[in-house]
Amino acid sequence: MRMLIYALIVLLAIAHQDFWWRSDSRTLVLGFLPVSLAYHVGVSIAACLLWGLACRFCWPADVDVADDDAWAPPAGRKAGH
Repeated sequence: MRMLIYALIVLLAIAHQDFWWRSDSRTLVLGFLPVSLAYHVGVSIAACLLWGLACRFCWPADVDVADDDAWAPPAGRKAGH
């Protein structure tokens, strides 16, 4: 799954370069949205979903585990003050 997500990230980076819609300023999506802007909305939503998948399947499981010995307050001070 990790390699699939990495491949999708590369494909999304390539798809982000929308040189094919740059010269088309007349086509409207839903009657008011330029096609290039609508394309970027789609790419942004895809990036959001892909980030969620990357966090779900590629994030190390032990990163979020609290370690009580990882931080100690300076001498003479209480934690949280």
